[in-house]
Amino acid sequence: MNSAVMHITGSLHVLAWTRLHWHCKGGSSSSSNTENRDGAPAIWKFGSSNSGVYGIQHELLKGLSFGCEDSTGSRSLRQGKILSAKKSSKELVGGSSVNSGENGNKSMKAGSRPSWKDLVKIDEAFKDQKGVVQKILLKKVEFIDKSSKLLSTPERETLRRFLYHIDGGGQVVATVVNSSEKKYSLEIQVDAGLDGLLLHWGLFRSNSIDWVLLDPEDVPPGTKYTKAKNEAMRTPLSSDSSGLQSLKLEFDASKAPFYVAFVLFRPAQGDVPEKWIRSAHGGNFCIPVGIGKGKPEPLGLTWEKCGSVNFSLYSKNATNVILCLYKEDSTQPVMEIDLERCIHRTGDVWHAQLESVGEFTRYGYRCKGDVSWESGNRYQARNVLLDPYAKVLAPFVPGQESLPSPALALGSLKREYVHFDWEDDAYPLIPLEHLVIYKLNVGSFTSDESSGLDEDIRGTFEGVSQKVQHLVSLGVNAVVLEPIFEYDGCRLNPLSFFAPAACYGSGDSLSTSLSLKKMVKELHKHGIEVLLDVVYSHTAEGGDDSPKNISFRGIDNSTFYILDGFGKIVPSEFGTPNAFNCNHPIVQRMIVDSLRHWVEEYHVDGFVFVNGGALITGPHGQQLSRPVLVEAISFDPVLASSKLIVDNLSPFTRFEKSLTFPHWKRWCEWNTAFRNDVRRFLRGETGLLSRFATRVCGSGDIFASGRGPSYSVNYVTSSYGFTLADLVSFSESEGASSEFSWNCGVEGPTEDPFVLESRVKQVRNFIMAVFLSEGIPVLNMGDEYGHSKGGQITLDESSSQFFWSYLESDFGKQITRLIKSLVDFRARRKDLFQRTTYALPGEITWHGADSEEPQWDVQTSSFLAARLFAGKQEGAGGHDVTELYFAFNPQGDAVLATLPECAKGMAWYRVADTSLPYPDDFVPEGVQITSSVAGTYEVQSYSSVILEVRQRALLSRGKGAVKFPAAVPSK
Repeated sequence: MNSAVMHITGSLHVLAWTRLHWHCKGGSSSSSNTENRDGAPAIWKFGSSNSGVYGIQHELLKGLSFGCEDSTGSRSLRQGKILSAKKSSKELVGGSSVNSGENGNKSMKAGSRPSWKDLVKIDEAFKDQKGVVQKILLKKVEFIDKSSKLLSTPERETLRRFLYHIDGGGQVVATVVNSSEKKYSLEIQVDAGLDGLLLHWGLFRSNSIDWVLLDPEDVPPGTKYTKAKNEAMRTPLSSDSSGLQSLKLEFDASKAPFYVAFVLFRPAQGDVPEKWIRSAHGGNFCIPVGIGKGKPEPLGLTWEKCGSVNFSLYSKNATNVILCLYKEDSTQPVMEIDLERCIHRTGDVWHAQLESVGEFTRYGYRCKGDVSWESGNRYQARNVLLDPYAKVLAPFVPGQESLPSPALALGSLKREYVHFDWEDDAYPLIPLEHLVIYKLNVGSFTSDESSGLDEDIRGTFEGVSQKVQHLVSLGVNAVVLEPIFEYDGCRLNPLSFFAPAACYGSGDSLSTSLSLKKMVKELHKHGIEVLLDVVYSHTAEGGDDSPKNISFRGIDNSTFYILDGFGKIVPSEFGTPNAFNCNHPIVQRMIVDSLRHWVEEYHVDGFVFVNGGALITGPHGQQLSRPVLVEAISFDPVLASSKLIVDNLSPFTRFEKSLTFPHWKRWCEWNTAFRNDVRRFLRGETGLLSRFATRVCGSGDIFASGRGPSYSVNYVTSSYGFTLADLVSFSESEGASSEFSWNCGVEGPTEDPFVLESRVKQVRNFIMAVFLSEGIPVLNMGDEYGHSKGGQITLDESSSQFFWSYLESDFGKQITRLIKSLVDFRARRKDLFQRTTYALPGEITWHGADSEEPQWDVQTSSFLAARLFAGKQEGAGGHDVTELYFAFNPQGDAVLATLPECAKGMAWYRVADTSLPYPDDFVPEGVQITSSVAGTYEVQSYSSVILEVRQRALLSRGKGAVKFPAAVPSK
């Protein structure tokens, strides 16, 4: 016995295995379900208890023949009549393979011989001239109603028929019938115009292993064995009076799936030499038993209502695809099934259907093809590859590289759909101009013990669900989750575009999926939308210098990645070793399918596309003016209500590619220009008055063409760079030059009170700039309490760990209150800060230190103030308010600013001043301004103010002290 083969095939165990050096493969196949079969072939049953792997016993059923005996009837299946019958056999030639259908209730007249049209119909019974039923070969398939749902009945029979054209003329029809749960029957009919044919055959599952020849005592009578090159079994076919030759075999259904592969052989007769008969394509005939043809749509794994499973994989350049199945405790494939090109391939899609997956729990694919470097393909049949459309991934098995068939990731074969009750969940559908975004990392948000959560849910979707109240207290109404796709090593290196990362669940992949749905449902319940950071610019498979054959690379490298003229993978301009070929039609479709999946399955509200420039990059690295991917996403009906945000700043290089993104009035942009200009202005750079004013007004230089200020997503910090505390504490560390930071005079932690005071004011200034600007304000996780990475730029999740105890520090309480106050103020003054159009002339005026317009061209000028006009409305505490004035002073000296005149009976009131101690830094009800110089307000160094015109005076509140946190928090 061949132990290597036994290792692959699992439970198939007694039969002797014989090595074969060539395989019965190929052949031209069309398949369809047909609905009648009657005749008199020899029937060989493969199912005895002592017959080993496929089990065989012999039983010749005599007295049965095709049709009724009629000595005067001529042969009806000669080649001429076959050609004339093609019109009625279109469904066969078309290649479909489905369960027997509706036209199965017609009987043939007594004395007639079947035509090819008759052979593809189901008869409930065939009657001879005396009206006696000789044999019921197939039973009618019953349907419940117009929905064509198959009745679940033990009497049901499933039939699949395959039609092959013979090289040189003639046809072979193979019929596979599963008449019960215990057996399959295979019936082969040959019309070749020759008699005395032998079936030259064997059994196999995959050509990556040896095929099976039965022991001599287990083969049909007359079977002989061939040796050497053409090693196989040869069994004679029986012939009826019409010249049709046939053979019927029966198999134990528990041994399926497998293939019966054969060619036809006619020995030499006298002066007539021997003859080999193959398919019209010059290949061999191959019949799947227990393996349905399947369907090419949808891609991936699909569970049918009847319990069968459809597998579908795109691979244009693979010459052979093998489906690999694993059991729960197996580290290597237990079963491998070749997908026959002539049966299981439609166009560039390979597909198959298994009636049951039994005990198998995981699956993957081997792909074989051209291995020449110049072809652009990287086929490596040793690796078992992840289905790109796998919705749930199986747990990783360590030590893969040392195994004969390494698989770094596999799809799960456990039933994907587990009912989840969404109850009355609905998408919040918050208008863009009303959004306040909080960006968080699922793993870091609750992983620290200070979260107070049970250890098993820390750092998970469930952990986020438990902390929703913190988000509510901040006033945010949308969260952006850093990438949650299943990844390898770094969360920015995705393995799959469809599966959530198992590390964010508290159990297996299915429980992770349920946990994500619960989190989304809980956030929606509190009016908070859920947006995902998504990465489609590259994958975790590396480049040609450091390759990992996990999925795309081994399936169809030249389709999924951008290659140079020599077939080598091109590193991306975003700092990654590979560049995903986003605008290839197949890749574009997969990305849209991925986005749809997250919306339909998980009720996600929108997406932020990391390395957004990849979405408009063509197959040769060129920038496309009308990329098919962006257009497809923009007009996809399922994504019509989803928020679409593009982020062009690479988290790897920290640089943004200059490009014009085609938006179709759908796309927002993560505004890196806002980040850079606000940082530079507030650290005291001169000559930036105009740029800073442009950012505050909604970046009209970017969004005025067809969009508006609400399409600008305004941020000053992100998880891929300096935190807010580091931005004002480090300016000499590695990478700081691209962060436009300022350490306020001392690098890193300090106890200097003047430096700490400056840092506190700067943090407040940045928050004020974000919330006083037109557009969507963004907060980064941890900035509300002063989180620090020690001035380092790292993508490591552990560096972003959220310390919940720091929220109770003086600094944490004060900054949290400032954020909430600004959120409320922004909502109250929605007439000014939640606009969908840009301010018109007369609705805003700009001022320098005096009441005149600032000197835009003076390089030394850095003080900027603005007056916003609005109609009278009700403010905090029921007081009427009108105009608004705000000013930013990033200089080291105080500025005595001249205030615009108020209308009679009105006065300026201070709402916010970042130089004042808590709680006077923000007073919602306002404090009437009293100054030694009438009509002025002293804006302190490194500070900003908000003033509002009101009608009545209010008393100011008491003062408190604030202490800035250490630059590097310690637990």
